Amino acid sequence: MARNADNHHVLPLFCDDLIASTVDMTPACFGAYLRILCYAWTRGGVPNDDQACCRIAGGIELCDWSAIRLRLVLLDSGTPNERLSHARLELERQKVAELKAKKSKAGKKGNRNRWGKTGSEGGSQGDRKPIANGSHSDRKPIAPTPTPTPTVLIPTPTAAEDREPWMGHALDRWVPFREEWNRTPGAAVWHPLNPPTGSAWLECISNGSWREQYPLALAKLAGLRRFKNPVTLTQFLSDGWVGRIVAGDFDGEATPAVRHKQARPAESNF
Repeated sequence: MARNADNHHVLPLFCDDLIASTVDMTPACFGAYLRILCYAWTRGGVPNDDQACCRIAGGIELCDWSAIRLRLVLLDSGTPNERLSHARLELERQKVAELKAKKSKAGKKGNRNRWGKTGSEGGSQGDRKPIANGSHSDRKPIAPTPTPTPTVLIPTPTAAEDREPWMGHALDRWVPFREEWNRTPGAAVWHPLNPPTGSAWLECISNGSWREQYPLALAKLAGLRRFKNPVTLTQFLSDGWVGRIVAGDFDGEATPAVRHKQARPAESNF
């Protein structure tokens, strides 16, 4: 996969989340995992081919590749652009692209405010030089701009990150669960790469009892006769749903709704 000149080349790396989600990897597997992430970041993904991915990762064994594959998702399935990538990596790519577009828009607006049509629409690069030097006949001399003092910016979490507590190692558990869910008969396919908005996924995956029961519940989805439509993921993650499915609360037929007929007045000769 060729690298696009417009792609981003600096990969945001969240050290705590990375270490927490790779504690089960060997040193060789961890190094190969980083190579896969770097390749996917600059090229939009890695080929959906085991042999090709092993070469990209530095010649690892297929057993190590299988551990890495569990953390990747398939994008654009069935199209010429089919590829593998990491769900959080794609979310970060979207954030970086939005920030880049926002800065570009702000820069163009500032250029129009400073130079007007001369600098951005009707003039050339050479037209701006006499203006910057203060020699343009229609403008006052512009004092040189002092060099700003470097400022250290401390990043603060955004409102979106505060609302999404599943970011981090819980997302690595989400990736294999999403693939298992989409393969399950009787489950409505979940198309987004990320979990449902809110804390339901984090609360479920942090519950040991839920982790033990959900495979049993998935196995029963196809046989639930009470539901005409496939079970949605938001239903499945709702409080108590997995336990009720395992307990057989939904095994029977749906109770038909009883229609109450309006009482007719008694017949009379009057």
